[in-house]
Amino acid sequence: MSRSPSLSGWFQQSVATGDAASRGALVALILLQVFRDIALIAAYWGFSAMITQWIMEESSASTSMLVLTLVSLLLVWVSQGLSLFLNHRYRLGLLAQLQSRLLLTFSRQQHALVRQHSAFHWQTLWQMHLPAVVNWHFDYRVQQMVAVVVPIIALVAIFTVNLVVGASLLITLPIVPLFMVLVGKGAAAQHRKHFIALERLGRLFVDRVSALPLLASFRAHDAQRELLDTAGNSLRERTMKVVSIAFLSTTVLDFFSTLAVALIAVYIGFTLLGEFDLGESINLQQGLWLLLTAPLLLSEMKKLGQFYHQKAQAESAREAMGDMLKNDDSVVNHAVFSSLSLSGELTTAPDLRTEQLNLESGDWVRLGGESGAGKTVLMELLSGQRPGLEAPVTHYALLTQTPVILPFSVRENLTLGGDFTDDVLGQVLAEVELNGWVASLPQGLDTPMGEHPPLSGGQAQRLAIARLLLRKAPVWFLDEPTAHLPQAQHDAISALIHRTCGDATVIWASHKPLPDAWFNRRWQVANGVVSQ
Repeated sequence: MSRSPSLSGWFQQSVATGDAASRGALVALILLQVFRDIALIAAYWGFSAMITQWIMEESSASTSMLVLTLVSLLLVWVSQGLSLFLNHRYRLGLLAQLQSRLLLTFSRQQHALVRQHSAFHWQTLWQMHLPAVVNWHFDYRVQQMVAVVVPIIALVAIFTVNLVVGASLLITLPIVPLFMVLVGKGAAAQHRKHFIALERLGRLFVDRVSALPLLASFRAHDAQRELLDTAGNSLRERTMKVVSIAFLSTTVLDFFSTLAVALIAVYIGFTLLGEFDLGESINLQQGLWLLLTAPLLLSEMKKLGQFYHQKAQAESAREAMGDMLKNDDSVVNHAVFSSLSLSGELTTAPDLRTEQLNLESGDWVRLGGESGAGKTVLMELLSGQRPGLEAPVTHYALLTQTPVILPFSVRENLTLGGDFTDDVLGQVLAEVELNGWVASLPQGLDTPMGEHPPLSGGQAQRLAIARLLLRKAPVWFLDEPTAHLPQAQHDAISALIHRTCGDATVIWASHKPLPDAWFNRRWQVANGVVSQ
């Protein structure tokens, strides 16, 4: 079994493939924050020198130390402001890039994706998972590098001032990331469970809202309310676990960092009083500077611990999105379909393979197989809605047993932005036996369908068939197009489709009988194998 890539590896493969701008933004933010901390260390030195001159030497601060402090603080302010500005700018840019990639994936694989998850899943993907990836990239990844570089620089500076303090920090420093990792792993597991519980509750709520008429018919409101209450209580418990672990991680990091600074403060205080003599002399300027710098060294690690939950959220986002954000570098085939030859593995999850599958222009293919065998998946693969083919069919018409009726007028549902006269629309409606239904509508062709279209399942199916008959597609994918129609209408509509697209390439899946003379190829899907 292949091992899934790390979060950083997934980001490079799926999001920032060859993207020098993304790497440059990350480096710029890291350098700005490191430079800010170096300037802060210099400001601490100048401030400590001025305090020493005021207290020990009873003189005014020297001009050089005053200038050093003011310039250093100015650099801290500028670098911090520039870092915030660039962070916000890069963050918006990456979020817009991810949204455009996701929209492109939706446009290419919309039918295949809609069947896989609920509407709440896609809402969560857009509103929570995409921002989670952006936050992880520009907060956690930046802080991850800063928490390594800044402590090294601070340790080198501390060692040059006092070996004892430097050695003690070097010994106690690994304790902070150790406990951060231990607590962070537990937080990551709880975050994943929380996201799963949140998505399940959302799916449950959306499903029950869409089924309100059915619940009213069976008077099942009380039972479903109890079910939602139970699911809501479970989610609240998981939320409190996540909050508790986050509080625990912050408390543990604060405890160890405070303890380390307290031990250093004790050592410096007793050394200045002459109680300790470990071979390293220390004065007030050095002691004050060490007390100011040591917390800075630990604070960057504490800040990384505060961002650790972003990694868990990004892990959940990676599991939800997979390869959906990856750029499709395959060349789009704009030519009219001529032929197709497939062999070997076709798709995974579900698995489909074939020894040999051939399709020529003008072929009529009868696609057979039991329900759930993979007929729809095969059509989605051939039409490019599932990844796997280098040159899928691009100019095609797809008709499924679950037609989409837009909340706009009947005319807009038929034309989809195309230019058709009323006579043409009336003719195609008459062919699918919907002219009487349209005539009974209050505004005829201009009657809006709304969120709850005033038509039955069979009428919706025939409206979708009329929509496709208006388009002269070279390839037709028909997935149970007459599933909701009675036998007489099935025979009539099937004959109409046969007359309309006689010269096109057709792949037709149907459990209802069709004349064998229409088809020159037969494909069968069974046990994950497509045979012809």
